[in-house]
Amino acid sequence: MMKLKTITACLLAASCSLTAQQAQAENVVRWAQQGDIPTLDPYAFASTPALAFQNHIYEGLVQWNEQLEMSPALATHWEQLDDTSIRFYLREGVTFHNGNGFNADDVVASIARVTHPDSGIRGNASSIRDAVKVDDYTVDIRLSGKSPIALNELTGILMMDKEWLEEHKATAPTSMSKGTEGYATNHTNGTGPFILESRRRDAEMVLVKNGDWWQADQSSHNIDRIVFSPVASESTRLAGMLAGEFDLVSDIPLQDLPRLEREKGIDVKVRPSLRVMFLTLNMNDELNAGNVDGKNPLQDQRVRQALHMAIDREAIVKKIMRGMTEVANTYVAPAIAGYDAERAIAHGYDPKQAKALLTEAGYPNGFRLAFDCEQGYYLNAEQWCQAVQRYWSKVGVETNLNMHTRSVYSQIRDNGRTDVGVLGWANLPLYDAYSINQQLLHSKDGGIYGAFNIPRYQNDTIDTLIEQSSSEQDQPTRTKQMADVLAMAQQELPFLPLHFEPMAWATSDKLTITQNPDNVVRLWYASIEES
Repeated sequence: MMKLKTITACLLAASCSLTAQQAQAENVVRWAQQGDIPTLDPYAFASTPALAFQNHIYEGLVQWNEQLEMSPALATHWEQLDDTSIRFYLREGVTFHNGNGFNADDVVASIARVTHPDSGIRGNASSIRDAVKVDDYTVDIRLSGKSPIALNELTGILMMDKEWLEEHKATAPTSMSKGTEGYATNHTNGTGPFILESRRRDAEMVLVKNGDWWQADQSSHNIDRIVFSPVASESTRLAGMLAGEFDLVSDIPLQDLPRLEREKGIDVKVRPSLRVMFLTLNMNDELNAGNVDGKNPLQDQRVRQALHMAIDREAIVKKIMRGMTEVANTYVAPAIAGYDAERAIAHGYDPKQAKALLTEAGYPNGFRLAFDCEQGYYLNAEQWCQAVQRYWSKVGVETNLNMHTRSVYSQIRDNGRTDVGVLGWANLPLYDAYSINQQLLHSKDGGIYGAFNIPRYQNDTIDTLIEQSSSEQDQPTRTKQMADVLAMAQQELPFLPLHFEPMAWATSDKLTITQNPDNVVRLWYASIEES
């Protein structure tokens, strides 16, 4: 009997050892960042980190490839039928993660869901009207009018499974701004390179390789498993990277970069991104902190300019952002169509002139504002929000500064419950100034325009130019229209630009991955040294 027990124990031990070896043989990428992905519903929230994660699971008809060029995805090719119709020929033999086949019915359902008024990314599908099935693998996307950006917008419309949506009563979209959730918030069913294995909110998500991915034979990635961990503590992310617990940290605190650069086995990747960091200003008739003599001071352009001039943005870039980016004097990055350096904001830090402008506007003693900042999402936002508060106090503008998590903050900002908020905008997935013009600068209409017009800014000339650019087919004319919009808005300052958010990644030297200026992590193009 003793001998039998010994043999059994040895067999069990061998089995355990074999399982451990198999686990070790897997190519695992351990990815950490400051905040969790708040929703897995691809139509709930216009967020670069959410988009980056969801693209590992879902795919669009078209996509930006690793060189940021437009390329086919679930559609093999397409043709413009007329000014308002594009015919897409779908890739055959593609299956969703649950085994359902992909076809035109899924495209029609997806387009209906993303263009629904309650969709959290309705503004990202502004040119799309609906989809009509031609046959099982042909579908016509009908546009609301002539559009030069329809394909750009379609890169951000990820395809969902009609049967799966119906089965789980998820045909209606959700929206983070409205605080709605559904089955697709925490569950997924895409056609992409990775399958969601598990999700524990604010703790961990695990993705596994999709062996049936239609691109599997052509893909260069060799990753079997992705373990994504939201780690709020900066010191914990740093310690984890130093200890070899993570292969990728996609938002390293800038002050920790020198420490990591000295470590063997760690690669540090830093560059400015496309994202401009803004302060949003409440231009409604009522301030949340209370009006001054019956007026909202922020409605006065002189006050907005004074607030901008009171901030030493160069000092913020040098000290808080560690000199790893630059001040933004335009609403868009140079790589975005519509950028015009010649009409950039000309004024800089000038507290004396800021005080004079406040006095001229009738506020020599300043006033008070409600100031809400997001914690754990934008790089070093807590520090630069505090710096802005100190700069404004020097010219007599006092603020009640409150820090919030993303889920709380989004509803405060998007529903106008603050006077000063923060917002980052990278013009994704369009790579085009129409994104900021349409969503931030056009007056809010409850439909495709003004979804993120937090200030409630309105300029009829700007509205007209934006609408004209949405259908203008001549690219030079359209680019000028977009540049004119930006120039006028930069003069009136409904949003105060601060700096371009730097991208700061740390990776194991075993991981080969491209860092593009859109700050989107694309692990399906990456590879890791095999264990």
